[in-house]
Amino acid sequence: MAKRMWHFASLLIALALLLAACEGGFSATGSSERSHITVNSGWIEKSFKKANGSTTQKIELDWPGRRVETTVTLEVGEGTFHIELLDGEGNVTLSLEATPGRPANGSGFMKADSFGDARYRVTAVEAKDVKYRLEFEIQ
Repeated sequence: MAKRMWHFASLLIALALLLAACEGGFSATGSSERSHITVNSGWIEKSFKKANGSTTQKIELDWPGRRVETTVTLEVGEGTFHIELLDGEGNVTLSLEATPGRPANGSGFMKADSFGDARYRVTAVEAKDVKYRLEFEIQ
């Protein structure tokens, strides 16, 4: 009976790990965030000592359907770090990747969804000393 319970517990753990892997998952240590958002513009700065995985971030703007012109700067000390700006349906509108010694910057847009949230996706692969800034203006 104990052996059967052990197999069942092992199966549950394996299933949980599989589900987490399918969703991408994101882990970060030593993170900090600063931001300033007004009625029609703002900025967000984030940094991580270490990061790995992928996640979608949201900026609560309360302006459904509005275009959000965005400038992105990104740097990483080790590994790679990728940022994708998304429209209201989750389509990529700008894609940037930084590697050690090769910072990235660019301009694009996000579009707020029906709830007024603008979204962007970050993906880290064994990234260390990550810093990024998004500056935006609501159109």
